[in-house]
Amino acid sequence: MVFKVTVVVFSRTARLVTLANVVAEGARAVEGAEVRVLRVRDAIRGEEDAASYERGILDCAMASPEDILESDCVIVGAPTRHGRIASEMSAFFDRLALFHANGCALKGKIGSVFTEVGSAGQGYGGHEIALLSVHSFFLQHGMISVGVPPLPVLESAPHATVLGTTISAGVVRTVNAGLSRIRELNEEEVKLAYAQGEWASVIAKQLHDDGEVEV
Repeated sequence: MVFKVTVVVFSRTARLVTLANVVAEGARAVEGAEVRVLRVRDAIRGEEDAASYERGILDCAMASPEDILESDCVIVGAPTRHGRIASEMSAFFDRLALFHANGCALKGKIGSVFTEVGSAGQGYGGHEIALLSVHSFFLQHGMISVGVPPLPVLESAPHATVLGTTISAGVVRTVNAGLSRIRELNEEEVKLAYAQGEWASVIAKQLHDDGEVEV
C-alpha cells in the first residue's frame, strides 16, 4: 500500500538541502513510500533577495499545512541558531496550530527532524536542545516521534545524537560576493541521514498498513 512521506526543509544553503534529499532517498528505500521534498517559505524576511539563497533552492516547491495533513510521515530540517530551531521553521509550525485546535488532526503521524549547527552568526552547539524542541512539537500534536536508529556510526560522527541527524555548517567563504558552503557531506553524515529517513519510513509503513492509530 502507498503511504506518503514529506521532507520539509528550510535553508539558504545547499548542504542542508542536500541532506534533506539523502533523508528522502532513505525513505524511498521502503516499498510503497511516496516521497517528496518541499521547502518552507521565509515568512520572516521574505524571499525578494534571491541572492541570499544558493542556486536551485528557490526552485523547490513550497510546503503548505495541507501537505502536512495529507502525509503519513513528516521529516523536517532547518538550521540550529543559538540553541533554537530556525525561526523560519518555527513560523511554519505556527501555521499548523489550527490542526491542534481541530481535534489534533496530526495525531498518529510520524515526525522526525534533522539540523545543521555551528557557524559564525548561528552560534555553536545547542542542536540537541533544538531537536528536542521539535520532538516536543510533534508530541503536542499527538504525533509519533522518531529519531536516528541505533548505529555504530553514532559513536564516531561529529554532533551525533539519536534525536536527529546533525551536520556541521562547514566552511564558509566569499565566492563572487556571495556566501557558499563548500564542504561536502561526509560519509558518516550520509549514513545517518539515509538511515533516519529509512527508519521513519519503515515505521510509517507499519502503522499505515495496520490501519489508523486508535486513540
